[in-house]
Amino acid sequence: MITKKIRIQFVDTDASGRIHYSAIFRYFEIMDHDFFRRIGYSYKKILQLGLDMPRVHVDCSYLGEINYDDELEAQVSISKVGNSSYTLAFGFYKGETPVAKGSLTNVFIDRNTGKSVKIPESIRTELAKHLEPV
Repeated sequence: MITKKIRIQFVDTDASGRIHYSAIFRYFEIMDHDFFRRIGYSYKKILQLGLDMPRVHVDCSYLGEINYDDELEAQVSISKVGNSSYTLAFGFYKGETPVAKGSLTNVFIDRNTGKSVKIPESIRTELAKHLEPV
């Protein structure tokens, strides 16, 4: 599991000062990119390998109030590794209290053909090291 402190930005809130329902996905994206950098496969490197990883499913459940300027602990791990896809699991905590959880599934594709491909073995090995529920 990889953790990171994040602070909710004003631009991500609605008129009530709470996080806009869609804004949590921006933080999923930040954690997704940070996760891949930490395992040695930045998105830039993935693209240089001739691959891409489009999102095919995303979901989020809000479990508590998230407001402007809240500092949250964001957690990400791998919950599933398939042949060509993997699923990231996210947890967001205000102190010890869970305030949101969700997941994001990406599929590896060949950038030239747009067709799904098997996850390269070196990447699969790194993903497997972080296989655990959040």
